[in-house]
Amino acid sequence: MSVERYFPFNNLLIERLIKIYDTPLQIYDINSMKENATNFLEIFSNYLPGFKQFFAVKALPNPYILKILTDLGMGLDCSSETELLLAKKIGITGDRVMFTSNFTSDKDLKLALDLGVIINLDDSCLVNNLYSIYNKMPEKLFFRYNPGIGKTNSETISNVLGGPDAKFGMDSDSIIEGIKNSSLLGTQEFGIHVMTGSNVTDINYWSELIDKIFELLNLIKISGFGIKYINLGGGIGIDYKTGETIDLKLLVKNISERVEFNSSNYNLITPTIYMENGRFITGPYGYLLAKCNVVKKLYDKTFYGLDACMSNLMRPGMYNSYHHISVFQKSNSIYKPANVVGTLCENNDWFAKDRLIPVAEPGDIFIIWDTGAHAHSMGFQYNGKLRAPEIAIDNSTFLPIRRRETFKDYISTCEN
Repeated sequence: MSVERYFPFNNLLIERLIKIYDTPLQIYDINSMKENATNFLEIFSNYLPGFKQFFAVKALPNPYILKILTDLGMGLDCSSETELLLAKKIGITGDRVMFTSNFTSDKDLKLALDLGVIINLDDSCLVNNLYSIYNKMPEKLFFRYNPGIGKTNSETISNVLGGPDAKFGMDSDSIIEGIKNSSLLGTQEFGIHVMTGSNVTDINYWSELIDKIFELLNLIKISGFGIKYINLGGGIGIDYKTGETIDLKLLVKNISERVEFNSSNYNLITPTIYMENGRFITGPYGYLLAKCNVVKKLYDKTFYGLDACMSNLMRPGMYNSYHHISVFQKSNSIYKPANVVGTLCENNDWFAKDRLIPVAEPGDIFIIWDTGAHAHSMGFQYNGKLRAPEIAIDNSTFLPIRRRETFKDYISTCEN
């Protein structure tokens, strides 16, 4: 049987939301999200002087959520023009934004310069592109390092973020070349960014990563330059099956000790640590509500066909990822193996395979957990699927923070 988990909302509230907004429906537990974000910042700041957390906008790009997190003291990690404009919309610019893009256009670099954000280059050739825009360089510049390793809890995306098969980052020679060139053009402070992990729950990974970074920092030192900042990226994971989280205090203690050890070992000034977590901050506090349209029997299989689909949550079909699933008001029911699928004309449009699920009927409401990151944000419109509304719930009050898309929205960009 699936692990039973605590659902934070009362039944009357959920029934009311479904009556008003219908399904599929994305809801967020704002109170718990705030508590988690506050706790995260407090723990990391206590161990790491000058620490900054830039929330990964790609995880949950809703202005309402971003404003909550930035009001608590987070910056924003942006990876595109649109995400930079979202940051600008809520008044977050300058060094409260880290812009990390890849294969970046001059147009995007210009916007980043105009907003005064911290720019993190993915390729040393972009130094000249950056300089050519205004014939000057930013005072502070980061370079993305690919140390040849990668880590994830997903079989599908293993080593995609780091390693020789990844499209991201630079090797040590390219970074040193980029630092030399940008220094000659006027940059004064440098940082190294590394993002090789996704949904990592192995605390030992961070020690290995930091060791790799300091090997690079030592090479940079030998080349005559110093690094003031290290951005460890995001990647802190959550347990999608149980809802349990890693021991943050132990994690940050290990990071702090490893940074201090390597700084002393290589006789370097201890760099300031940044991170850009998204999933860990908001992931556990989102829930996708979907109605069962049909219960289908096919050979020896049972299929629960929901009105949600892969366009509402891509991760299971794309990454073979697990998301906990419950059926509203049926936690004490009989559980039987079933497949939970969507309405898309694709066979990888599924949420669970051969999962023990409470026996359900058409009209029952399924709850898919941990959709507070990389769920709504990864939506698409194949088959003409329209994006679901997003509702923020703070204790017993709720607020629509994105309306349901309509057919008019869908064709609004068509010229004829």
